[in-house]
Amino acid sequence: MAKKKFTKRELEPFRKLLLQHRNVVTGNMSSLDGEGRGSSGDEGDLSSENFEIELTLTAMQSETNLVQEIDEALKRIDIGTYGVCEDTEELIPLPRLQAIPWTRLCVEAQEKREKS
Repeated sequence: MAKKKFTKRELEPFRKLLLQHRNVVTGNMSSLDGEGRGSSGDEGDLSSENFEIELTLTAMQSETNLVQEIDEALKRIDIGTYGVCEDTEELIPLPRLQAIPWTRLCVEAQEKREKS
C-alpha cells in the first residue's frame, strides 16, 4: 500500500524552507513599498514614475499572493495534509516539493488544470 502522508519528522525541513521563503518575500515587499515615491515634476519623468509604481504594485500583489500560498502550506503542515496532491490525493514527489514547497498539486494534476 502506498504511503498517504509524510511524517512530522519528514515535514520539518519543509516548514523551515517555507519560513525562509516567507522571510525573503516579506523582506522584498517592504523594500518594494519604499520604491516609486517622490516626483521631479517633469512630465516625462512622471510617466516613467507611474510605470514604475505600476510595476511595484504588480510585484507586491504577486508577492502577497505568494505569502498567502506559503501560509496555507504551513497550515497544511500543521494539520497533516502537506505534500498530498489536492486532486489525486497521492503524495507529491519530494523533488517537486523542494522546488515549489507551497505547491498543492503533483505535476500531472497541475498539467491537467492548465489544459482545462
